[in-house]
Amino acid sequence: MTESESTIQMEINFRKKRKNLFRDNMNRGNFHLLIEVNTPEKKDDFSIAASRLNSVYAALGKSDSVSTGLAVTDKIHGWTTWNVADFANELPKEDRDRHVLYISGRNSSTGDIADTIGRCKSSGFENVVAVTGDGYKPEGPKKKQKLNFVDSVTILNMLKAEDKDSFLAGCVLNPFKYAPSAVFPQYYKLVKKVRQGAEFIVTQTGWDMVKLQEMRWYLELRELHYPSIARFTLLTSDLFEDIYAGKRPGIHISPELRKILLTEAKFGYAQFASAQWRRLQIYAAGAKLLGYSGIQISGIERQEHISAACKKITEALKEFRSFEEWRDGYLSYLSRADMTPYPHRFFLFNNLFTRSYPELAKMKSEKLPECGKYERFHYRICEKFFSKSHRRDSNEHFLTKKILVGCKKCTWCRLPFTEFVCPETCPKGLANGPCGGTRFDGMCEFGGRQCIHAKIFRLAAWQKDLDSLEERYIKPAERL
Repeated sequence: MTESESTIQMEINFRKKRKNLFRDNMNRGNFHLLIEVNTPEKKDDFSIAASRLNSVYAALGKSDSVSTGLAVTDKIHGWTTWNVADFANELPKEDRDRHVLYISGRNSSTGDIADTIGRCKSSGFENVVAVTGDGYKPEGPKKKQKLNFVDSVTILNMLKAEDKDSFLAGCVLNPFKYAPSAVFPQYYKLVKKVRQGAEFIVTQTGWDMVKLQEMRWYLELRELHYPSIARFTLLTSDLFEDIYAGKRPGIHISPELRKILLTEAKFGYAQFASAQWRRLQIYAAGAKLLGYSGIQISGIERQEHISAACKKITEALKEFRSFEEWRDGYLSYLSRADMTPYPHRFFLFNNLFTRSYPELAKMKSEKLPECGKYERFHYRICEKFFSKSHRRDSNEHFLTKKILVGCKKCTWCRLPFTEFVCPETCPKGLANGPCGGTRFDGMCEFGGRQCIHAKIFRLAAWQKDLDSLEERYIKPAERL
């Protein structure tokens, strides 16, 4: 077997469970295509949305080389959507094991999540992906209301607590980060998600194939042999401008890619659309040759486009037979455009894109971000006062905690587990690691400051406590 051929074999890491078409197709090495459908908001007519859902389902193609299904997302474009399980329940009952449902912690409580998990189970949906969800800003009288999120790690823990054979749980990783303080926390949290029961991985949308390869190499190096699915979006001129302007948290388009897209848009809709289809074909073929078990496509809304996507991707998988052939085509098609957001261009490995398989690959011996003198001094003060705070009433020393770390009143204190950085200073209240919505340089999606988990990462590195970022599950707390 050649080096290029070695990555075509899909990962097999699922436990033996009852029949599941999604799992079984990937175990057989069938490349999987998921078409993304968004759960509608409650202001939309449910019956019309359900009819469209079934039209999308009916348009899914059938192929010997590509298995197909739907990815039904939760609270993508709003936080007052219909329950994802109720919406997906409009699908035919006979093959629900080919689809994937997303469970979002956006504007949710753990009780809401438990209810959705129960509905998924009773409706026969076994394949679920836990996500924290993008930020939102309430309007009107709720403008100053605390934003409620349930961390994806907590959702995975809740799924694991169910009958372990009821669900095939997945998680999301955003590999498109370009600064060490943003890259490492993402991967530490990924390992934590796997420890909480995630059995497959879906990436955030992105267009940097080198970063997608970086993720595959990292998984191989850590011997995390889990199937992974790359998510791509069929672009429109309005959408890529929104992404470039930062209106889609966690999704990045480099200035050079934007120039290419703007040039393509000058030639009219038909030629622009044709260019996006060709790009999608190249990315799909590349994902398979890099070792991904499938792709998930968003941005396809017309029924005829879904049939076209199935056909075009099948053609692309036959067109490119080796990694080297595909890599040359990819670089040529993009005119070797730089996908990195200058000056941020950190990668975990030196020799990415030189070969498909990470044989003899070693991670860079990168100097980790260091704590400043003030951070170290602040840590020591907090350690003196709060090292046992998790065992005491959360109100004890509250004023001191508020002054030193900006604490809010919670049902229990997690400071000793988060390097004495209060999780409630994160707009989403995340204690187990960063969300995928951070910018490529690690800045919070809400703007104005660095993600608190970059600081936690620096302090953990200083304390030689990085393993805890992977291993320690921090139970959720509620603000009082």
